Amino acid sequence: MSHSEIVMVHKVTYFHEVAIEAADGQTLLDASIKNRIPHHHQCGALARCTTCRVQILDGLSHVSARTHLEERVASERGWDEFTRLACQAKVHGNVVARRLLQSPQDVIVLDLEERNAVSGVEERELEVAVLFCDIRNFTGQTEKSLPYDVVYYLNGHFAAAAEVVLNNNGLVDKYIGDGILAVFGIRGESPEVACRNAVRAAIGMQDAARRLSPVFERDLNISLRIGVGVHFGPVILGRVGHPGKRQITVIGNTVNTASRIERMTKELDAPILLSDSVVTHLPGALRLGPATRLQLRGKSEVAELCRCDGFSKPDPVLLVQSSFNQIATRLIAFGNRFYAILFDHYPELRPLFADDINVQTRMLTSMLSSLVKGLNRTPEISGGLRALGRRHDAYQATLADYSKVANALLLTLEEFLGEDFTTDVRDAWIAVYGTISSLMIEGTEGRRAPGGGGLGSRAVLN
Repeated sequence: MSHSEIVMVHKVTYFHEVAIEAADGQTLLDASIKNRIPHHHQCGALARCTTCRVQILDGLSHVSARTHLEERVASERGWDEFTRLACQAKVHGNVVARRLLQSPQDVIVLDLEERNAVSGVEERELEVAVLFCDIRNFTGQTEKSLPYDVVYYLNGHFAAAAEVVLNNNGLVDKYIGDGILAVFGIRGESPEVACRNAVRAAIGMQDAARRLSPVFERDLNISLRIGVGVHFGPVILGRVGHPGKRQITVIGNTVNTASRIERMTKELDAPILLSDSVVTHLPGALRLGPATRLQLRGKSEVAELCRCDGFSKPDPVLLVQSSFNQIATRLIAFGNRFYAILFDHYPELRPLFADDINVQTRMLTSMLSSLVKGLNRTPEISGGLRALGRRHDAYQATLADYSKVANALLLTLEEFLGEDFTTDVRDAWIAVYGTISSLMIEGTEGRRAPGGGGLGSRAVLN
């Protein structure tokens, strides 16, 4: 090998995570992808979003200067010199960095903080959907339980419920005892979208509680039943608390009303209660019980509440989220079975995949999880999907291969979900896969799949 062919390799350390190698001139994002580190890049590494951002902790002089595109983003947001876009920052020496966004909650919080920094305003008024969730009679049921056990199982419930909130573009505002306060619509979504996301989250929380309830009954001898109240209205969004530890939160009558509505779920025997302000923004979209007019505690006006039993028509996003959650604890087994079915039905596809099937399985399950989390943010993840399509194009994947993969996915889902793999669930996965594959194909030099993406037409996800 000549000197001109020697490629210098540098060490990139992600603080409190992992150390990897990066070729000289490689971007931090490309280094992450090559080393199979999940790294947000919703615009497809085009410097049109900030989800890949990192903070350089050491070795700033070993990172390339900002490109014109990155300089514009950084200037608009008032970034310091250490905050960089991983898709633009090239490595020319050893670097220590911290990934700033590792969950949907991180994306939302930092987006809000940047908006405040750009506008110079610490507080602002906006209209949102506020969701309050509480475990029924939790304190009474756990009186004889060991405190550490209670904390352990309560955190299990919080993790499942919060995941539903984040998957539906919501912000977990705070945990209050055994309750959760979540907000939807703080990123400029329309009232309809905010309310739909909140209702999806409410239904998803109930599904999660039903899955966890047998564990609570077995180990704590208590029933995990939750009530969820949702209200739409104006709030003040701002940072509150001690100057050294302020946090973003929402304040106002809308928050108090949502809490009062949740308290009525037990009295009205309704797992989910919606105010008329939520129902008004989703005309004809919900299956509702009769309206109940009553005066909420501490409120002078009469409120109109409706029990919600779901959507009036199958909701593809909700069905995919719920069915995916059923297999979430068996993802490795799911991935292994998927590839067994795929290669059994289509042996010609085997050369397209990595020799180590365990590595391939981890990549598949990580990608599936990320896609399900991003279903409610299709515009934001479209760039990443197009970039993924370009990578698959480099592997010489054909349009027909998308349909083959889809068929194997459906067969695996049917096997793992059993009787829960209903016609509606199947149609939902087909619609979602159509959207995903269409976006991936758009990234392959303008090619298009017949019918909008291999299996079914492209769905419109709201």
